[in-house]
Amino acid sequence: MNNRFTKIVVTLATVTGISFSAGQVSADSINAAPQANGQAQGEAKVEKRLDKVEKKTDAIQSELEAIEGSIEGPPITVDEVQLYKEYLDKLESLLNRLNAADNHLDAVTKKMENQDASIEETEAEINDIRTSILEVKETIQSIFAEQMSSTGVVPDGLQEAEDPTYEVGSQAIIKADHMPGMYGAEATIAGAFDTVAYSVTYYPTTGGDPVENHKWVIHEELEGPGEAPLEPGTEVTLDADHMKGMDGATAVIESAEDTTVYMLDFTTTTGEKVENHKWVTESELSPVE
Repeated sequence: MNNRFTKIVVTLATVTGISFSAGQVSADSINAAPQANGQAQGEAKVEKRLDKVEKKTDAIQSELEAIEGSIEGPPITVDEVQLYKEYLDKLESLLNRLNAADNHLDAVTKKMENQDASIEETEAEINDIRTSILEVKETIQSIFAEQMSSTGVVPDGLQEAEDPTYEVGSQAIIKADHMPGMYGAEATIAGAFDTVAYSVTYYPTTGGDPVENHKWVIHEELEGPGEAPLEPGTEVTLDADHMKGMDGATAVIESAEDTTVYMLDFTTTTGEKVENHKWVTESELSPVE
């Protein structure tokens, strides 16, 4: 190597920062800048993905708060029962979306060499939202159970059944779905009474659309009904508070059934305790196998 070439190489090395050893250029020196650039791009991608997860959880939280803010305790109307049933479906959907966001976060975490505080904060937020969703579900289920319960006081003049198919204290399976959590539950008979049970369409005192084919109102829960049974189409006034807006409401008899009605104690299929539920007819029960 002549002196002129040597000077050129040394000058280039000084300007570029490239070092030579035994005639070879250092690979570390050459690759340092691209590696740093690649790392920065990778971190930017991770941050972008994390931002997507946070947007998902924020949307879920917002929808949950809207549901939670519209729930009122018992007594509730028939329309509110339907609305809360829809809320339960919505809450299940929110849980599924939250689980998907959690899986997304796991995928993001695996691409990071070191887990930073933002990851931990997002994980904590997801866990808090999951807890809140489950609490709201439990609240709605408790409202349903409380709505189905009663004090156990029966109307004046109601006669106990002399020979009921299901005796007081015995067990039976509920085959009615008047309210969520009833169907398939095992119940203890708290009372058995011979009467006429009516299906009615009533106009809630709280306003809104009429409630069609409500089951059941018994003859003794009508104001001055006269002799039983009443014919379909008969207009009556309700003296029952099974649902908010029933007591004092105008109703029309849709059907009449001479039967034994039962008052029940049971635990709903979601685990809530119900006491003195009124009413289930004999055809809506089956023996415990």
